[in-house]
Amino acid sequence: MAHTDLPTHLFKSLHLPNPENYNVYLVGSRLWGTNTTTSDWDLLVVGNVPSKQLTSLHKAQYDITLLDRQEFIARVKEGSIIEVICALMCKEDMLQYAYDIGNLVVDPNVIKTWLEARQIKDLEKAEKFWLKGNLQPAWKILRHILHAAALYNHLVIALQKERVSLTIDNVQTIVRSATFLCDKAWMQLDWPNVHAAVIDALTLL
Repeated sequence: MAHTDLPTHLFKSLHLPNPENYNVYLVGSRLWGTNTTTSDWDLLVVGNVPSKQLTSLHKAQYDITLLDRQEFIARVKEGSIIEVICALMCKEDMLQYAYDIGNLVVDPNVIKTWLEARQIKDLEKAEKFWLKGNLQPAWKILRHILHAAALYNHLVIALQKERVSLTIDNVQTIVRSATFLCDKAWMQLDWPNVHAAVIDALTLL
Protein backbone atom coordinates (compact mmCIF):
# COMPACT_ATOMS: atom_id res chain seq x y z
CA MET A 1 0.00 0.00 0.00
CA ALA A 2 1.31 3.42 -0.92
CA HIS A 3 0.27 5.41 2.13
CA THR A 4 -1.48 3.97 5.14
CA ASP A 5 -2.01 7.06 7.29
CA LEU A 6 -4.98 8.59 5.51
CA PRO A 7 -6.11 11.40 7.83
CA THR A 8 -9.71 11.08 8.98
CA HIS A 9 -10.09 14.87 8.91
CA LEU A 10 -10.03 14.73 5.12
CA PHE A 11 -13.38 12.97 5.07
CA LYS A 12 -14.74 15.41 7.63
CA SER A 13 -13.63 18.32 5.44
CA LEU A 14 -15.51 16.78 2.51
CA HIS A 15 -18.56 16.27 4.75
CA LEU A 16 -18.78 12.66 3.64
CA PRO A 17 -21.08 10.32 5.52
CA ASN A 18 -19.75 6.85 6.27
CA PRO A 19 -16.18 7.54 5.05
CA GLU A 20 -15.34 3.85 5.24
CA ASN A 21 -17.61 3.28 2.20
CA TYR A 22 -15.36 5.09 -0.28
CA ASN A 23 -12.52 3.83 -2.43
CA VAL A 24 -9.49 6.12 -2.32
CA TYR A 25 -6.90 6.05 -5.10
CA LEU A 26 -3.50 7.68 -5.33
CA VAL A 27 -3.08 9.85 -8.44
CA GLY A 28 -0.76 12.64 -9.55
CA SER A 29 3.00 12.78 -9.19
CA ARG A 30 3.15 10.23 -6.37
CA LEU A 31 1.47 7.68 -8.61
CA TRP A 32 3.82 8.46 -11.51
CA GLY A 33 6.89 8.45 -9.27
CA THR A 34 7.86 12.01 -10.22
CA ASN A 35 7.11 13.53 -6.82
CA THR A 36 9.53 15.37 -4.58
CA THR A 37 9.49 15.32 -0.79
CA THR A 38 7.29 18.43 -0.80
CA SER A 39 4.79 17.23 -3.42
CA ASP A 40 1.11 17.18 -2.53
CA TRP A 41 -0.82 13.95 -2.16
CA ASP A 42 -3.35 13.86 -5.02
CA LEU A 43 -6.27 11.61 -4.16
CA LEU A 44 -9.31 10.38 -6.07
CA VAL A 45 -12.19 9.47 -3.75
CA VAL A 46 -14.97 7.36 -5.29
CA GLY A 47 -18.28 6.31 -3.81
CA ASN A 48 -21.97 7.12 -3.61
CA VAL A 49 -21.73 10.89 -3.48
CA PRO A 50 -24.70 12.85 -2.12
CA SER A 51 -26.15 15.57 -4.36
CA LYS A 52 -24.75 19.09 -3.84
CA GLN A 53 -21.59 17.53 -2.49
CA LEU A 54 -18.15 19.15 -2.68
CA THR A 55 -16.31 17.69 -5.66
CA SER A 56 -12.80 18.88 -4.87
CA LEU A 57 -10.81 20.08 -1.91
CA HIS A 58 -7.31 21.32 -1.20
CA LYS A 59 -6.45 20.60 2.41
CA ALA A 60 -2.90 21.08 3.71
CA GLN A 61 -0.75 18.82 1.51
CA TYR A 62 -3.73 16.99 -0.01
CA ASP A 63 -5.52 17.68 -3.29
CA ILE A 64 -8.72 15.65 -3.39
CA THR A 65 -11.13 14.97 -6.23
CA LEU A 66 -14.45 13.36 -5.37
CA LEU A 67 -16.36 11.30 -7.93
CA ASP A 68 -19.67 9.53 -7.73
CA ARG A 69 -19.31 5.81 -8.33
CA GLN A 70 -21.43 5.85 -11.49
CA GLU A 71 -19.52 8.82 -12.91
CA PHE A 72 -16.26 6.99 -12.23
CA ILE A 73 -17.50 3.91 -14.10
CA ALA A 74 -18.71 6.10 -16.97
CA ARG A 75 -15.28 7.69 -17.28
CA VAL A 76 -13.63 4.28 -17.33
CA LYS A 77 -15.93 3.21 -20.15
CA GLU A 78 -15.09 6.45 -22.00
CA GLY A 79 -11.39 5.55 -21.81
CA SER A 80 -10.24 8.32 -19.46
CA ILE A 81 -6.74 7.13 -18.67
CA ILE A 82 -6.49 8.04 -14.98
CA GLU A 83 -9.84 6.44 -14.13
CA VAL A 84 -8.87 3.37 -16.17
CA ILE A 85 -5.62 3.05 -14.21
CA CYS A 86 -7.48 3.41 -10.91
CA ALA A 87 -10.08 0.84 -11.98
CA LEU A 88 -7.29 -1.64 -12.71
CA MET A 89 -5.37 -0.93 -9.49
CA CYS A 90 -5.09 -3.89 -7.13
CA LYS A 91 -6.81 -3.28 -3.81
CA GLU A 92 -3.53 -3.66 -1.90
CA ASP A 93 -2.24 -0.49 -3.60
CA MET A 94 -5.37 1.57 -3.04
CA LEU A 95 -5.21 4.02 -0.16
CA GLN A 96 -8.57 2.74 1.01
CA TYR A 97 -10.53 -0.21 -0.33
CA ALA A 98 -14.24 -0.24 0.40
CA TYR A 99 -15.88 -2.12 -2.47
CA ASP A 100 -15.22 -3.96 -5.72
CA ILE A 101 -16.21 -1.88 -8.75
CA GLY A 102 -16.82 -5.06 -10.71
CA ASN A 103 -15.23 -6.58 -13.76
CA LEU A 104 -15.35 -3.57 -16.06
CA VAL A 105 -14.60 -4.14 -19.72
CA VAL A 106 -11.85 -1.73 -20.77
CA ASP A 107 -11.64 -1.31 -24.54
CA PRO A 108 -8.17 -0.25 -25.79
CA ASN A 109 -9.77 1.35 -28.87
CA VAL A 110 -11.89 3.56 -26.64
CA ILE A 111 -8.81 4.55 -24.64
CA LYS A 112 -7.03 5.41 -27.89
CA THR A 113 -9.89 7.66 -29.04
CA TRP A 114 -10.00 9.41 -25.66
CA LEU A 115 -6.21 9.77 -25.61
CA GLU A 116 -5.99 11.30 -29.08
CA ALA A 117 -8.64 13.89 -28.23
CA ARG A 118 -6.99 14.65 -24.89
CA GLN A 119 -3.55 15.03 -26.48
CA ILE A 120 -4.89 17.73 -28.79
CA LYS A 121 -6.40 19.65 -25.87
CA ASP A 122 -3.31 19.23 -23.70
CA LEU A 123 -0.95 20.37 -26.46
CA GLU A 124 -3.09 23.46 -27.01
CA LYS A 125 -3.04 24.18 -23.28
CA ALA A 126 0.72 23.62 -23.05
CA GLU A 127 1.29 25.93 -26.01
CA LYS A 128 -0.66 28.74 -24.34
CA PHE A 129 1.41 28.37 -21.18
CA TRP A 130 4.64 28.20 -23.19
CA LEU A 131 3.95 31.32 -25.20
CA LYS A 132 3.16 33.21 -21.98
CA GLY A 133 6.47 32.10 -20.49
CA ASN A 134 4.90 29.71 -17.98
CA LEU A 135 7.27 26.91 -18.88
CA GLN A 136 7.10 24.72 -15.78
CA PRO A 137 3.33 24.03 -15.89
CA ALA A 138 3.57 23.58 -19.66
CA TRP A 139 6.40 21.08 -19.25
CA LYS A 140 4.36 19.11 -16.69
CA ILE A 141 1.47 18.89 -19.16
CA LEU A 142 3.84 17.55 -21.80
CA ARG A 143 5.19 14.98 -19.36
CA HIS A 144 1.64 13.88 -18.59
CA ILE A 145 0.97 13.45 -22.32
CA LEU A 146 3.95 11.10 -22.54
CA HIS A 147 2.96 9.24 -19.38
CA ALA A 148 -0.55 8.64 -20.72
CA ALA A 149 0.83 7.40 -24.04
CA ALA A 150 3.21 4.99 -22.28
CA LEU A 151 0.35 3.61 -20.19
CA TYR A 152 -1.82 3.15 -23.25
CA ASN A 153 0.96 1.30 -25.09
CA HIS A 154 1.23 -1.07 -22.14
CA LEU A 155 -2.51 -1.58 -21.74
CA VAL A 156 -3.23 -2.21 -25.42
CA ILE A 157 -1.06 -5.33 -25.17
CA ALA A 158 -1.89 -6.40 -21.61
CA LEU A 159 -5.67 -6.17 -22.06
CA GLN A 160 -5.54 -8.62 -24.97
CA LYS A 161 -4.04 -11.34 -22.80
CA GLU A 162 -5.74 -11.30 -19.44
CA ARG A 163 -7.50 -9.31 -16.78
CA VAL A 164 -5.02 -6.64 -15.76
CA SER A 165 -4.23 -5.84 -12.14
CA LEU A 166 -1.86 -2.94 -11.68
CA THR A 167 0.29 -1.89 -8.76
CA ILE A 168 1.81 1.51 -8.13
CA ASP A 169 5.22 0.00 -8.85
CA ASN A 170 3.87 -1.27 -12.20
CA VAL A 171 2.64 2.20 -13.14
CA GLN A 172 5.91 3.86 -12.19
CA THR A 173 7.88 1.32 -14.20
CA ILE A 174 5.62 1.80 -17.23
CA VAL A 175 5.94 5.60 -17.25
CA ARG A 176 9.64 5.74 -16.42
CA SER A 177 10.73 5.80 -20.06
CA ALA A 178 8.30 8.65 -20.71
CA THR A 179 9.69 10.57 -17.75
CA PHE A 180 13.21 10.26 -19.16
CA LEU A 181 12.06 11.37 -22.62
CA CYS A 182 10.47 14.56 -21.27
CA ASP A 183 13.67 16.58 -21.35
CA LYS A 184 13.96 19.74 -19.24
CA ALA A 185 16.28 21.03 -21.95
CA TRP A 186 13.08 21.65 -23.90
CA MET A 187 12.64 24.76 -21.78
CA GLN A 188 15.42 26.37 -23.81
CA LEU A 189 13.49 25.87 -27.06
CA ASP A 190 10.74 27.80 -28.78
CA TRP A 191 7.31 26.19 -29.01
CA PRO A 192 7.53 24.77 -32.58
CA ASN A 193 10.70 22.88 -31.64
CA VAL A 194 9.18 21.71 -28.36
CA HIS A 195 6.09 20.47 -30.18
CA ALA A 196 8.29 18.57 -32.64
CA ALA A 197 10.27 17.07 -29.74
CA VAL A 198 7.07 15.83 -28.09
CA ILE A 199 5.88 14.20 -31.31
CA ASP A 200 9.29 12.53 -31.69
CA ALA A 201 9.15 11.32 -28.08
CA LEU A 202 5.70 9.81 -28.63
CA THR A 203 7.04 7.74 -31.51
CA LEU A 204 9.80 6.36 -29.26
CA LEU A 205 7.47 5.03 -26.57
